[in-house]
Amino acid sequence: MAAIVVSALAGGVCAAQEAPPQSIVVTGQRGTSSWTRAESAHVVVVSNAAREEVARLVEHLERLDALLRMFTADYGGAAAGPEPKLNLMYLDDSHLLDRVVADRPFAGIGLFRDCAGGAQGFLVHTEALPAVADDSLATAALHEGLSYVSQAYARHFLYRHTDVRRPSLWIEGFADYFAGVAFGTKQMVVGRIPPGVRSYLDYHDKGHEYYLDYDRMLGPDPYKGLHETKGKAARVEYQARAWILAHYVLGADERRKGLATFVKAVDQGTDPAAAVHEAFRLNMGDADKVLWRYQRQGTNAMRFDMPWAARPETTFTTMSAASGEFVLADNVLRACPTRGQGEGLLRTLHTEAAKVPNVEAAQLALSRARVDWGDPAAALPWLQRAAREADASADVLTLLARADLKLAARVNGDARTPYLDEAYANLARARAREPRSGAVALAGLDFALLTGDAPGSAPLDRVIAAWQTTRDSGPLARAAALAWSYLGDVPKATHVLRMLANDTRDPPMAAWAAQLQRRLDAGLTKAAILDEMRNGSGDGLLAGGANEWTFDMVALVKEVEAQAAEEYARGAIQRRELKQMASDAAVSRFTNGPPPPPPPPDTRE
Repeated sequence: MAAIVVSALAGGVCAAQEAPPQSIVVTGQRGTSSWTRAESAHVVVVSNAAREEVARLVEHLERLDALLRMFTADYGGAAAGPEPKLNLMYLDDSHLLDRVVADRPFAGIGLFRDCAGGAQGFLVHTEALPAVADDSLATAALHEGLSYVSQAYARHFLYRHTDVRRPSLWIEGFADYFAGVAFGTKQMVVGRIPPGVRSYLDYHDKGHEYYLDYDRMLGPDPYKGLHETKGKAARVEYQARAWILAHYVLGADERRKGLATFVKAVDQGTDPAAAVHEAFRLNMGDADKVLWRYQRQGTNAMRFDMPWAARPETTFTTMSAASGEFVLADNVLRACPTRGQGEGLLRTLHTEAAKVPNVEAAQLALSRARVDWGDPAAALPWLQRAAREADASADVLTLLARADLKLAARVNGDARTPYLDEAYANLARARAREPRSGAVALAGLDFALLTGDAPGSAPLDRVIAAWQTTRDSGPLARAAALAWSYLGDVPKATHVLRMLANDTRDPPMAAWAAQLQRRLDAGLTKAAILDEMRNGSGDGLLAGGANEWTFDMVALVKEVEAQAAEEYARGAIQRRELKQMASDAAVSRFTNGPPPPPPPPDTRE
């Protein structure tokens, strides 16, 4: 059985230069599969973990999703229609994250990557996921790897379903709080101490000092002046303190009721410290003392009966090993890679996909690479064949439409007609399958901008509806702000621009939003708004993107502890050497007597 080498799945999303290729060796189409695709109400998971592990993960995520909707009901955005499903890869080896980004930070164990069509999630399976009996939910050890999955999903949930973009202290605390959730058969427990936070609290109990306070954590640069070991220790301390604050708020009914007030105040520009005081009656000047006392008195978990009687309905598909590896490459392409990474994938896929012409995942990944980073015309034959199938996916139909639009933009007059006709027909089919898809809405806006001097209200309304359904795409939010600006609804445009400006994950997008707001305030013509739309369409949507990293806090604490021990040992050696030098000097004075007096000054002329 021949092997396929799928290369160049590296190349940093944040790096400017092309990365050297890496290789994965996978079996051919007829090989035994190690990949599974699982689809449920809210997620599509592709994984090379065991099928039973994937089943338990999907069940956990669906229950977590329902729980998060309960906790954010007072301030979460109501979906405008059926939601697109969140695409996740659940990787059985953390090193596969190096094929998503070349510059993975130390202890990075989960990543959500923002792009035009929505976010792509890359999570890690660390060890077997055990079933937990209801009577053990509060006492059984929490699964460390699953806690990081829960943390990553909860953080992204805020970005996907709410308008919360600051302060980071609250976003991280919210994510850390739900990292401590456990689901049984009929019950669930919320608010347990996650393994990463527990690791830091144990570290501090050994006598290590604090470096942060809550006032500093709400500031623009909480780590200013903290370097090396102190800086690393401060970053894990930040997570632990954020968890304590979130537990204090979410663990009590009366404080939880203030969340909507807090979120609204921060969104409207209120200083976060003032918003905390207004919503929760917590003065940030006293927060360190109050929350330290709260944590020491016991952060009790809450036990609930699960309101979901049945297990989530999940559909499983067995994939060839080759298909799984190409799906990983395809998801990297969907996550806005750098130009060097995208072009490197195109070169590799051009060679490797040709070896397996019947592997659909290979041809889809190659077609996406050609549309985004090469010659869209070369992608047409396979995409057109795939689109002729009655059950063609919205993704295939939209990708074909985008290829046609790129080719139409290169020609004039009647030469555009066949491309535009095909794009129009396939976008209509894609909308029928996923009416609230951001990728479909953005392609529809591209079509409108290409075929007329000004878009009608329909493509703008579709962009707005897609953003109202899922809010985790920066490019989609940008298009929604411009659509509202063009339609004359400045307050709604301002709201979206304020969200983008507050989002610390994507500094370039935040700067663009602040600049556009200033231009709107000064008066912006529809022609200028159209220019902005065109600047952000097509290839402009491939640039940039935001990273949401989740870190292995247990590994971080071990690293900090090791470095602290090394620094202490180094300091002890230096102190011993200084003490020995002082002792040697004293002995020398005793045995040799005092040093001779200095010679008298020379008074000769």
